[in-house]
Amino acid sequence: MEEKEISQAVIGRLPRYFRYLGELRDEGVERISSQELSELMKVTASQIRQDFNNFGGFGQQGYGYNVEYLYREIGKILGLDHTHNFVIIGAGNLGRALGNYINFERRGFIFRGMFDMNPELIGEEVRGVKVRPMEELEQFVRENDIDIAVLTIPKTSAVELVDKLIQNGIRAIWNFAHVDLNVPEGIQVENVHLSDSLMKLSYNITRYLKESGQDTN
Repeated sequence: MEEKEISQAVIGRLPRYFRYLGELRDEGVERISSQELSELMKVTASQIRQDFNNFGGFGQQGYGYNVEYLYREIGKILGLDHTHNFVIIGAGNLGRALGNYINFERRGFIFRGMFDMNPELIGEEVRGVKVRPMEELEQFVRENDIDIAVLTIPKTSAVELVDKLIQNGIRAIWNFAHVDLNVPEGIQVENVHLSDSLMKLSYNITRYLKESGQDTN
């Protein structure tokens, strides 16, 4: 049977469900209704049920959801029942901040290597991982079963590097470079434009001030 196509909007909400369910599980909550989850997450109960119905529903009418089971099942949908090895390319402030984020391992993302072209950074350590020269990147990716490359480098360098990464086995790219990458079908790219998030925040602040009459301009 052909697998149902799930919208990116639904997929985009899954990590948030996973996070809230993890917190509920840690608090010892065993069962929750869509209405209770709605009140916590500020998402309508109808939306929650629609989202979950894309994957079979997970609950019983009038009985709610088993938190532990739902947490596990959403984790499987997100692929978190497997580990993913990743490298960070760019040992600047952003690259180091990402390398120091320990929650990656808790989700199954294993920080294996960091690379930079600045000779002054080679040999330094980020959470026990040494910064290596770019010349070692391709061999390292091949020999260490690296799934994901995290790019925290200038956009020109990212464009030049992406083909080499794919040729050496990279399956996905988490891209913080300020450029949209062209990759072959089957290679997954998640673009993170930090300034876009700030501009969205600016828009929402401005709209709120206007609607509340606080904008004096």
